[in-house]
Amino acid sequence: MANAKKLKSGNWRVLEYDYTDENNKRHYKSFTASTKKEAEYMAKEYSHNKQRGAKTYNDLTLQEAYRRYIDSKSSVLAPSTIDGYEKNLRNDFKTLMPMKLSNINQEHIQLAVNEMSATKSPKSVRNSHGLLSAVLRAYKPQLILTTRLPQKVEPTYTIPTTEEINTLLASASDFIRVPILLASSGSLRRSEVCALTLNDVSDLGVTVNKAAVYDKNNNVVIKPPKTNAGNRFVPLPPHIIKEVKEWKYFGCSPAKLSDSFNRLVQQCNVPHISFHKLRHYFASELHACGIPDKHIAQIGGWKSVAVLQNIYQHTLRDKQEEMNKKIINIFQNNFTADSSNLQNQA
Repeated sequence: MANAKKLKSGNWRVLEYDYTDENNKRHYKSFTASTKKEAEYMAKEYSHNKQRGAKTYNDLTLQEAYRRYIDSKSSVLAPSTIDGYEKNLRNDFKTLMPMKLSNINQEHIQLAVNEMSATKSPKSVRNSHGLLSAVLRAYKPQLILTTRLPQKVEPTYTIPTTEEINTLLASASDFIRVPILLASSGSLRRSEVCALTLNDVSDLGVTVNKAAVYDKNNNVVIKPPKTNAGNRFVPLPPHIIKEVKEWKYFGCSPAKLSDSFNRLVQQCNVPHISFHKLRHYFASELHACGIPDKHIAQIGGWKSVAVLQNIYQHTLRDKQEEMNKKIINIFQNNFTADSSNLQNQA
């Protein structure tokens, strides 16, 4: 195997013999990396695989590798996950996608991540890099990624208060009022509200067992919940059950629901919240009232208590003053002025 030579760019390159054509001209594979060791390793790996007749993917472009990876997972991953991968394929790392795997190195990836970080959130960049890592592990396992990713940013949650939700309900149309009640009092997601049927409604609550989502052609399709935890029964107060049974908009589209809710939020001049934040309200309200986390997770369709704790347990703004008073009273009673006087006398 030839030794790596340093290029003017600072990278290292190895030319490994590939084949001789009919004109007796020798052809070489080029392996370029940021370090001499990595370039020589790539060339050695290629030569070894070639000698033992192993299948290599060096001639695949990154786009082709993504396509191959997504197709291989289509029967085992949730449709929503595959849809997300398809979006990654269309939108991520556009400068890398036409490149052959044999030519991609860590420097290329770092530059692409830096470029993406200028316009996308740290979470989006990390998710995109996660899929890229999985694809490269499958088709170029010799490339060990050491990418420096943007620092994680802890999400901030604006949870609506009871007063704000009542403000929305007071001005809500017949169409959006019931979805607000189902989300804030029953934890239903937008997709679950849109998949609900009258047969799912009983005198005690609603059964949730499906979701309305968009496929790759932007058509609404009814799918099972993403996780088994999504299958659940949600108890509701009698007056809300009555409104749900009288609702005339079963089967509405998720986009129409979101558009109607967003217009209502703007019209009522309350702090901007998404429809999904009504689920945050549901979980936080129950948590503040002492309902066990396990029961909240079960009713709300969260797959574990850990997910609930990491995302949804935030003190409601209209409960903060009440909670602060309770905290003060605890230590007011624990450490009284009398106990201080007794200590001084001792």
